[in-house]
Amino acid sequence: MMARIERTASRALPGICCLLYLLLVTAIGATATGLDPAEPELISQKIVDLIELGDPVYLDIQAGDLTSKLDFRIRQLLIAKGADLRESELDFPEDTQADTLGVQPVSSLASTPARLIRIRMELDWTTQEKRSFFSFRSERLPLYVFNIKQISLPKWKLAKIDNLSFVDQPAKFEASRPVTLKWFEPLLAATALASVIYILWTTK
Repeated sequence: MMARIERTASRALPGICCLLYLLLVTAIGATATGLDPAEPELISQKIVDLIELGDPVYLDIQAGDLTSKLDFRIRQLLIAKGADLRESELDFPEDTQADTLGVQPVSSLASTPARLIRIRMELDWTTQEKRSFFSFRSERLPLYVFNIKQISLPKWKLAKIDNLSFVDQPAKFEASRPVTLKWFEPLLAATALASVIYILWTTK
């Protein structure tokens, strides 16, 4: 009796291995990008976490269509943290202008220590792959790259620089390539199925 059980187990082992492989590949599923989703709330929180408080803070945000949402939410979060947030009608010079033309801030910024938070967004693209046992799908998604500079005033000294990247979610952006099958995936599936059928047939 024991010998028969051992023979049955040895015959079933290849099929079991194939089934385990199938389950493993299916469980792996999509290959994630490892990036946070491009949601204004999350972006704002990540940026605020980088800002060093102490001196009065001025914001200079240019982030395309996200500018108004980020500006509003970042101000809310900074006020909640007790930041000395200041408003200004000044047109802050860009780095190149400040370096080449010698443009300097005016009014009270000329002598009052403060911190300018300059936020710029660049739009790029990234590829997200989704794999399963029978299919492979590649999606090209928008990648939002934020450059955050913290500039000490009135000397316009660059105190800190950071970069954050966020990706649009597939559900919000439909630019997927057609689902394709790799040539060996149907072969693997057929082999696994044939092994199971053979084992069930021979162990009766």
